[in-house]
Amino acid sequence: MLTCVYHPIDPMRVVEAEQADAMKASGVWFDCPKKAKLYRTKVEDEIEQEAKATELPKAKQKGKSR
Repeated sequence: MLTCVYHPIDPMRVVEAEQADAMKASGVWFDCPKKAKLYRTKVEDEIEQEAKATELPKAKQKGKSR
């Protein structure tokens, strides 16, 4: 049977159920677009927080060298 799988950045794919199960087991393919969007938002937030964390020490270092 054919089924749809959704990815946070790739387009939706229609694949056989067995292949869909394997793709969903990878952790980055989902059975509905809302789950894929939530995952993308989560990853983007983590990247943003990580970027902010690395920017803060650099700013402190510049202030100390002057």
